[in-house]
Amino acid sequence: MPDLKPPILVIGGTRSGTSMLARVLGDAPGLACWYEPNTLWRIGHAYRGSERATPADAKPWVTRRIRREFLKFQEANEGRRVVEKSPPNALRIAFVHAVLPEAKIIHIYRDGRAMLRSQIDRYEKFESYNVAKSAHRDHIFGRLAITPWWEWPAYLPRFADGFARRLVGKKVGWFGIRHPGWKSDRRRLTRTQVIARQWSVALELSLPELEALPPGSWLNLRYEDVVTEPVPWFRAICRFCGVEPGEAYFEMVRERVHAGSLHKWKDELSQTELDDAMPIMEPMLRRLGYVEPRASDATPRAAAS
Repeated sequence: MPDLKPPILVIGGTRSGTSMLARVLGDAPGLACWYEPNTLWRIGHAYRGSERATPADAKPWVTRRIRREFLKFQEANEGRRVVEKSPPNALRIAFVHAVLPEAKIIHIYRDGRAMLRSQIDRYEKFESYNVAKSAHRDHIFGRLAITPWWEWPAYLPRFADGFARRLVGKKVGWFGIRHPGWKSDRRRLTRTQVIARQWSVALELSLPELEALPPGSWLNLRYEDVVTEPVPWFRAICRFCGVEPGEAYFEMVRERVHAGSLHKWKDELSQTELDDAMPIMEPMLRRLGYVEPRASDATPRAAAS
């Protein structure tokens, strides 16, 4: 069997820029993007209430199964190195590292208020997977193919909910990662507050686990920096990953990555939405430098490895 080349794992909370980063990076020569094989990362704990996992969940059979699927994807894409992204991995970085210790992990975060605007928009426009559409059908069957058969029933409630909502013309009932306590939050909080919790909890869990990884194995990026100066940042990302794509690739980056929606939240979020979300998000917004720190706040801003 061929060897698994060190994967590149793009990790970040929902609507934090992971899709942009993974797809653009995955278009570099010698790389192939694997887009959200979420059920793969839940092997061994699919019936758990949340998507949180720890190194204790990286049992030998789980590790073998996940690594085997990465190798299969690599070989199906002519041996190209895998760039993979799954937002729920923000809840289980230490687990991911235990399974793929050789991987390069790129974590990206974004202003929670911009994420809030983007996710509210997704709730209004997102279409649940429709088996009548070939792209949706292929995605569903692709996830089933990498999921052990005994874990298929764990996903039936989600499918049934999406199917029922489609029948009555309702939009998706849940979007994004399932953080610890998400069911309780869904019952007792407004949708805006739940989205704020998703963003905050993902960062509260991911940052300390990221910073505990071996030096040189991870990179922490601020979305706003990347889209404002994409070429220098993608050069740095490629150096970190050990990729030399050539100048034509960086010209493509210049054309595809832009900062057009950075401040849309200021015009599109209502004061009511901000009032709902800010008590939850403000501590992390301050920590990350999006909101001016108070005089008594001595927590440093997260830094890149």
